[in-house]
Amino acid sequence: MVGRVPERVWRTTAIVLCAAVPASFYLIGDLTDAFPGVLTISSEQEGPEAGPRAQAEDWDRVPAAAPGPDVAPEVDPTSSADLEERMSAHAGDPVVDDGLAFSVVDVETGEVIAARDADAARVPASTLKLLTAAAVLRLYTGDEVLTTRATVEDGLITLQGGGDMTLTDADLRDLATQAAQLATDQGTEEVSLALDTSYLSGGANPAWGSNGTAGGWVTPTATLALDEGWLDGEQYGPKSTDPEGDVARRFVELLEEQGLTVTGKVTPADAPTEAPSVEVHSAPLSEIVQHTLLISDNTTAELLAHLVAAARGDETTPEGAAAAVEAEVRDLATEAGVPAEDLEALTIRDGSGLSTEDRVPPALFSAVLAQASSPEEPVLQQILFDVPIAGLSGTLADRFGDQDVSDARGLVRGKTGYLGGSSTLAGTVVLADGRTAGFSIVVHGFDGADADAARAAVDDVAAEMVRGS
Repeated sequence: MVGRVPERVWRTTAIVLCAAVPASFYLIGDLTDAFPGVLTISSEQEGPEAGPRAQAEDWDRVPAAAPGPDVAPEVDPTSSADLEERMSAHAGDPVVDDGLAFSVVDVETGEVIAARDADAARVPASTLKLLTAAAVLRLYTGDEVLTTRATVEDGLITLQGGGDMTLTDADLRDLATQAAQLATDQGTEEVSLALDTSYLSGGANPAWGSNGTAGGWVTPTATLALDEGWLDGEQYGPKSTDPEGDVARRFVELLEEQGLTVTGKVTPADAPTEAPSVEVHSAPLSEIVQHTLLISDNTTAELLAHLVAAARGDETTPEGAAAAVEAEVRDLATEAGVPAEDLEALTIRDGSGLSTEDRVPPALFSAVLAQASSPEEPVLQQILFDVPIAGLSGTLADRFGDQDVSDARGLVRGKTGYLGGSSTLAGTVVLADGRTAGFSIVVHGFDGADADAARAAVDDVAAEMVRGS
């Protein structure tokens, strides 16, 4: 169930202004930390601490304003003519060993500035969440909320999920208090409880493989869950295998704390449409998207994929959700001018990037990110606000620190990923010639023991984008 909250006009306005400010205003914004740039690279930015390194990906994210296409001064675009050659030179680095693919696309013109093996579909790892976020933002305004409802009629309380897997105990207590009061007003002290989980089919995704629930990476998608199914409150700790049942059992306890007697077992049933009801709401979808990218949350990423399926009228199974995201990404890529042949190998098996079966060409990533950075796609620009800045925030806070890549600090921003021999980075960058570009970099085929060296190699390639010839 998706509801509405007031429009967040300020956010859209801020994005448009960030994309349109002249260089002088950008200088002021840089000095005041309103925008990323070389004058802010030594600033400390508070935010969630980085989580542990998962075998599947990198995690923590801190939001900050993305550079717009017009904030840099006009310069001769030929100054970056050798960019492709300089980036490609890193294919000879020991850990890379020719396993390098990348694509860099100009935001304003859509021109491919540099590319290597860009049409070959590679494992995207956690960078896939960018595409899931883009798919959601194409179908929703971002102001919608997920509603959890309780109907009360004739001694039966029906708990009806609406996709909110971010329910807190306080939220559920609030709903139980309201439901108990409604039952009391109806003259009822003894009730039974039914559970309506019809909103989403959900469940665990077989494509996660060893990166699934058992490893603590993700909770099976459900119509409702307490604290995303994190059983110990830790993002990478044990996950519930029955999040809906956990909510129902806790709801019974909270109803009894309110003085009601709950009899019998919880039974499945559709909520009556005309019965008196009470409800609680999630944060707006725009904030759930931000949260997903901020901490690279696998559980909410999968939920967002299911919401894409729901909006498209597709099956809300894990397979249906992945197919819906893929279909929406194909539409977006076509609109961004990605050739049909580059989409042939596109394969999306989940919404989080935990699956080793996912395949995305770097050319698609760079084109979509360039499109998201342009004024033509304002609905997508939010995703650029929710990824880290090199040397400043999130999982990029402790990268680009070495002297030979430090010139990229404050200028490169993107979503990182790591999965089974694939190290990735996708985002936006201010090039040496002043243009803003969308990019995707993949180092692949290395041994897992060389993961740190592979990440450093990605940084080496990315740093070339901010250097002159």
